Amino acid sequence: MSNHRRFWILLLSLITAVVVYYLLPRQIGTDGNAIVLNELARRTCAIFAVAVIFWATEVIPLFATSLCIIGLEILFLADKGGMASKLPLVFPTVDPLPEGVSISYTKFLESFSSGIIILFMGGFLLSAAVTKHGLDKAIASRLLRPFSKSPMLLIFGVMGISGFFSMWMSNTATTVMMLAIIGPLIRNLPPEDKFHRAVILAVPFGANIGGIGTPIGTPPNAVAMSFLRSTGVEITFLDWMVMALPLAALLMFVAGWLLLILFPFDKSTPMPELERPTKKISFKGWMTMIILSTAIFLWVFSAILGIGLSSAAVALLAAAALTALGVLDKFDVDRIDWNVLILMWGGLSLGLAMEETGVIDFIAGAFGLLPDWASQGFVLTSLVVVLSVVMSTFMSNTATANVLVPTVMAIGTAAGSQNIGVHLTILCALACSFAMAMPVSTPPNAIAFATGKIPALALIRSGGLVSLICIVLLLVGYQVLLALFL
Repeated sequence: MSNHRRFWILLLSLITAVVVYYLLPRQIGTDGNAIVLNELARRTCAIFAVAVIFWATEVIPLFATSLCIIGLEILFLADKGGMASKLPLVFPTVDPLPEGVSISYTKFLESFSSGIIILFMGGFLLSAAVTKHGLDKAIASRLLRPFSKSPMLLIFGVMGISGFFSMWMSNTATTVMMLAIIGPLIRNLPPEDKFHRAVILAVPFGANIGGIGTPIGTPPNAVAMSFLRSTGVEITFLDWMVMALPLAALLMFVAGWLLLILFPFDKSTPMPELERPTKKISFKGWMTMIILSTAIFLWVFSAILGIGLSSAAVALLAAAALTALGVLDKFDVDRIDWNVLILMWGGLSLGLAMEETGVIDFIAGAFGLLPDWASQGFVLTSLVVVLSVVMSTFMSNTATANVLVPTVMAIGTAAGSQNIGVHLTILCALACSFAMAMPVSTPPNAIAFATGKIPALALIRSGGLVSLICIVLLLVGYQVLLALFL
């Protein structure tokens, strides 16, 4: 991005923050139940506006925006360790500082040690160990070999294996690994045979969809679970899998058939064979396998067996085992996606600020002023799902979840009950993973596009159709889906 463009975006952000601060209505409602937008809430809305613009435009790196958010929150919202009470009030008689509210700066720092952040850190370290010791390629190539007998089996095999690995490790790493495995197969296909596009696109589509299957599969899942826990709704690792896995399997099945229709295999071309893996699994590779298997077992069955270990505790113990036993060294720990954890930290901290200062209540009150048709279940659900997919198409799905989840939770609760808020929050998180129309929509899309074998129009057409199908299936079946554990 040029400095000229960056300057104008920064100026726009500043102007937007000032406009939001000054022009927001001072209260919702006129009776005794009116909700007043106090000074801290007004400042929070201004910070929120800056965050949205920064995350949408990536004028600075996404994680840098999160650090800026936390810094601004401490400066403008924290009374202990910040300057909330020392800064001048714009509306001293109408918008006073909320009575009895004293926010410590530590409130915004604590989000980085939340269970969800620890869960993802453990997942990243497990992913790093699997990749470092070659377990990913060894397992994936062996799993894929039985599917290489026919075009249909190959597409579903590539998509299913990509989805499975994306449930437990970074979808970016999954895509790189799978493209490396299918690379020799693609090179053996004639250049004019468009079937190679189907095989390549099966990787990012499978990785994107498969990520919804577990809480550690993609950050929007974790963002949603964190906000739900803050409202007293506890969803276990197994609860999430019971809900999301059937949907992921159905979506991959439909996406696979769509790829076969759009990029059919030329029957006159012989099916290429996969290369046999030659590298043996090392001792530390087997140690990684044992630690990973134990972690997955505890994540899934801890609650059923009455062990009582939280998902975050399991992830932390796995991380401790990997580092203490020398499976991972200092350099491996340095290379995990700390930027993603910082990005999630900023989103969790922003949601906390909105809750502490009363912005969530204000949004709920504003929602009550909408006409009845706009607050009906299906209409509201459709708006949330479509907005989540559209925003995630053009910006990071983690940033989209950070922006939408707290707002959606408030709106859902205002629509009738906490249960509606829970439903909308989960649907928002799931929909954030269904943006597959553009190369910039997800890292797997970008990696597949970077192979040079997928024209932009082919990705837009196929990815757009997959996103549309995901939206339709989610809207048609969400009541059945959520009833599996709610």
